[in-house]
Amino acid sequence: MTCLASFCLSSGCGVRNPSNREAGKREDKPQLTSHVEYLDNMLIENSGLIYHDGKLWTINDSGGDPVLFALDIKTGKALQAIHVENGENVDWESLAQDERNVYICDVGNNYGRREKLRIYKISKDSIPSSGNASLTAEIIEYRYEGMEKEEHLLRRSRFDCEAAFALGDSLYLFTKDWETMTTTLYTCSSQPGTYELRPRRIYAVEGLITGADISPDKRFVVLCGYREYVPFICLFKDFDPADYSPGELLRFDYPAYLDLQTEGIAVESPERIFISCEMTEFPAALYRMDLRGCMK
Repeated sequence: MTCLASFCLSSGCGVRNPSNREAGKREDKPQLTSHVEYLDNMLIENSGLIYHDGKLWTINDSGGDPVLFALDIKTGKALQAIHVENGENVDWESLAQDERNVYICDVGNNYGRREKLRIYKISKDSIPSSGNASLTAEIIEYRYEGMEKEEHLLRRSRFDCEAAFALGDSLYLFTKDWETMTTTLYTCSSQPGTYELRPRRIYAVEGLITGADISPDKRFVVLCGYREYVPFICLFKDFDPADYSPGELLRFDYPAYLDLQTEGIAVESPERIFISCEMTEFPAALYRMDLRGCMK
């Protein structure tokens, strides 16, 4: 079942304050709530989000330094900077994690000009609990089955990814398709090596996916994205890794936040989902959402 709806939104961030909209009386409609109005100035182009060790972690996208940042949940200030010594930020777009590792996904490929994509694997044990550090990452490289280097300078590629999560011994990668507005799921081994990925499943999300995470209990998956600059959230209520079926699929649109460019999503628990956005007409900010009503 697919649920398409607009909801009453709480107050916006500092630059722009959208009007509230009627939500109706159902209790399972999640609110998109401003949590931190302004992120640290060094994070205005944040892309990717995970929750680990009581902190949020993020990266900046293409052209930024190869640095993983720890983020204070209450203030939005950068607490730590972990430099990846053997890293290059060609187009860092997503973060993923399992129990032992953090994965920095250099997988952006808007115009299809990259022949190989790269993921940096960092052991959590090597990340200090406080303070900055420089670390060397293990490297995963891959290409998509059927991917050819695009020659057209302005054509958007369907082999472009901005969203990933880790589950078991695999990374789950969700692409963007500007033509069909679908997302294709690929899986990749989380072990260092070079791989060719084939598609696992296509989801009719009706938009461009920019972030993904799986709940700590592995029960549900959340995706964030936008269509025509309207942000939305997709919820796979009972995701099945055996056949990649989403279970019940819910979608929530937020038209009052037109031009809010969501970039990362991180699940702490069903009670608290964090969503980050980079600077547009809105400032770079952090939002939160409570999905408990949707999980009934």
